[in-house]
Amino acid sequence: MSAQTNETVSAVRGDSLEQYKVVIVHDTVYVPILEAKMPVDSSRIIYTKPIGRYDRGITNYRFIPKSKWIGGMTISVYNFESDNSRLLFSLLKDIDLNLRTLSIKPFVGYAIKDNTVVGLKFGYSRISGGIGNLSLNIEDLDISLKDIKYTDDSYSFSLFHRSYIGLDPKGLFGLFNETTLGYSTGSARFSRGADENLKYTDTSVNQLNIGINPGIAISIMPNVGAEVSFGVAGFTYNWEKQKKSSGETGKRTNSGANFKINLLNINIGITVCI
Repeated sequence: MSAQTNETVSAVRGDSLEQYKVVIVHDTVYVPILEAKMPVDSSRIIYTKPIGRYDRGITNYRFIPKSKWIGGMTISVYNFESDNSRLLFSLLKDIDLNLRTLSIKPFVGYAIKDNTVVGLKFGYSRISGGIGNLSLNIEDLDISLKDIKYTDDSYSFSLFHRSYIGLDPKGLFGLFNETTLGYSTGSARFSRGADENLKYTDTSVNQLNIGINPGIAISIMPNVGAEVSFGVAGFTYNWEKQKKSSGETGKRTNSGANFKINLLNINIGITVCI
């Protein structure tokens, strides 16, 4: 785009002063362009009330709307075998051990308000492992173990509370923290030896637990999402009864707390929102 301006120029011609009108053409005119911004649906923003005078400045988008039902299932699987570990072979010889864990937890919940869900969770878990053979000989230390097995089956019921934080206006990504209060019951067997040399201890376990499980949720299609969570803190109280193959019985109670990431409590799940 071009523009014209008129200017008067004075010049000396001979003995007289003459004036001329000169037309100056500007080739370029700069027109300001407003920066385009994506429209944001303000109805999806959940405003966080400041604590006293302190405003954390957190923009929380709606991820789970109020009055919605959610349901789904989380699965945790862990499998270890000594045949797949080069590190163990470099340190120990004649070793044969394995460990397998499986946890399945269906759940259902209701959004009592935007991004806040309460619900019920049921679960089944199984732990199985064994040492077929283990030999360790370091200077004067000589250890040999074989034919050791452990199995543990448990069923659980828990109440949970979830708080979500939506990370984007479209509701595709979100973080959540889940707090659970649960009860579980199950049985375990620890055995060693085989055939006529078999010795075992059977244990019935009851447990109360409180857990904190943060995670991330991703919407993969309308009303269907995937999530990953892991346990970072918890408190447990157990009471157990034991019976040995020799006929001896006993019981005990114990409690404990942990504040670390539990690699055996990493859950992957699918969630449906209706």
